[in-house]
Amino acid sequence: MHEVINDPIDVMVSFTENKVIPKLFKWNKRNYKIETINLVHTKMEGKKKIFYFSVSDLTNYFKLKLDTDCLEWHLIELYTDG
Repeated sequence: MHEVINDPIDVMVSFTENKVIPKLFKWNKRNYKIETINLVHTKMEGKKKIFYFSVSDLTNYFKLKLDTDCLEWHLIELYTDG
C-alpha cells in the first residue's frame, strides 16, 4: 500500500562525515527507528536545497523530506505491505 502523507515529523539525526543521518522519527505519537537508508537525493526548490531520504524500519518504507531553509522535516510517503 502506498500513501502520500506530507505530515510534519520530529527526527533525531546524527551528523557524521558532513552527512545528515536520520536515526529515528516520531509520527502520530509513535517512534519509528530507522534501520536502513536506501537512498538520499537533493532537489532545488527555488533557492532552497531540499533533501529527500528513502528509509526503512525493516517493516515499512518511508520518504522523508528535510527543508534546509527552515530545518523542518516532513513524512512525504509511506509504503507498507498491508
